[in-house]
Amino acid sequence: MKMKKIIKLKRFVILSLLAVFTFVGCSEEFLDDPKNTDGVTADVVFGDKATVEAFITGIFRLFRRQYTSVDSAGLQSIYFARTIKGNDLIQAPSWYLFDYAHENREPTYRRTVFNWDFSYDMINQANTLILGVTNSSALDDNAKKEYIAVGKTLRAFYYFQLALDFCPNLNTNSSISRLPIYLEPATGASEGNPTSPLSEVYSLIVSDLKAAIQDLTDTRIGKSYINKAVAQGILARVLLVTQDDWSLASSLAKDVYGGNAATAVPSSSYGTGFLDMTDPEWVWAMYQDAVESTYYYGAPANLTDHLSAPAFYKATYVNTNFVATFSATDERNLFFDLYGSSTPYREFITTKFSFTLEEDFAIMRKSEMVLIDAEAQYHMGNEGPAHDLLFALQSDRDPNAVKSSNTGQALLDEILLERRKEMYGENGVEFFDAKRYRLPIDRDPVHRVEIDLPADSELFWLKIPQKEIDANPNIDDSINS
Repeated sequence: MKMKKIIKLKRFVILSLLAVFTFVGCSEEFLDDPKNTDGVTADVVFGDKATVEAFITGIFRLFRRQYTSVDSAGLQSIYFARTIKGNDLIQAPSWYLFDYAHENREPTYRRTVFNWDFSYDMINQANTLILGVTNSSALDDNAKKEYIAVGKTLRAFYYFQLALDFCPNLNTNSSISRLPIYLEPATGASEGNPTSPLSEVYSLIVSDLKAAIQDLTDTRIGKSYINKAVAQGILARVLLVTQDDWSLASSLAKDVYGGNAATAVPSSSYGTGFLDMTDPEWVWAMYQDAVESTYYYGAPANLTDHLSAPAFYKATYVNTNFVATFSATDERNLFFDLYGSSTPYREFITTKFSFTLEEDFAIMRKSEMVLIDAEAQYHMGNEGPAHDLLFALQSDRDPNAVKSSNTGQALLDEILLERRKEMYGENGVEFFDAKRYRLPIDRDPVHRVEIDLPADSELFWLKIPQKEIDANPNIDDSINS
């Protein structure tokens, strides 16, 4: 596959850079101590396009790096932790069992500490990239614009993850102050910043993405990298939360999927394991091969796949009531009773994802953008176009689909259900939508742990890690009270 060959050409450069940059303290190595002969200085890293691009590639490799445990392993573990908190999927007593039971939010717990540390570490990487490129005397202005735009997109993306994980819904409490904002890389002498109101965090996210969109191009090395469409798609997601510019959300989504929903949504992934980024419907993905593999850390496939050899944990099942929302002719109806178990929650598994040790991970797809456009059209009062967009996806997935005639709240409910059906297992869409719309999550009795989340429940966000409170004199001890 051409994508894998391109990335393999850079492997030795990437690994050599990662060997001398520590993940947390890379800025300390080459910004504070440029004479350190054991490291790589900023002059070297940001001295030409090849090394800058290798540094960026290294950042993207960290998206799926193996960290402390199976459920703390990069972006996909953040996404799957959200996924398993809903009603549609059911987790056996295996990895992610505490996320599934909503027993994961205390300030010393692994989920809380990992999601915080990982996201802020990625922000630090982005800030290191922005500063290094800005100060470089070797890069031309066009290169600087593009690399800084990549850094701003990364920074916005991970501040968005922090806001989703550690704060209430924006429109519930925009003044709540829980996240420090950092616009420069950390150094050994850095003191933690005070927290900022959630409205300011979102203002930074939006401004970073809008600035990046202006300077990014359509071209990139491969789908693991950021281009204009990726930044546009992230901003479209953010606007689903802010809910203050549906027109922009629609135009951004259209730009990403190309404007023709019928030609955008066909996917080669259903029924083939959802594992190959060459699918033209995928916009952004985490690349993986047998050499650069997350091995058994790779959610969702390592948990949802019960059939492949090797199939590691066989831990995730599908709610029978969710299965019932798929018609028999829907190509996404990949559920069956494998075990014939008398245990209600173990009735259905899904073959959507295949575990192969080199499956790619989808981060963004065109079908999501079509559904964002449909939702935006609904909110702008354009129910006819919303029906058309919804049917473009439904009719591709199911030849017997019938065009919706729903109006009002029923139409919005149908769009949100279609988001769940299209993206279950991928990025926590059910939890994301419940939080932003201030909806409850009411689990069916079939669940192994039947816990219901009222709208705006504190279980929709995590506490601030105790280690951050202890280390940062500008965060008050009462922040988790």
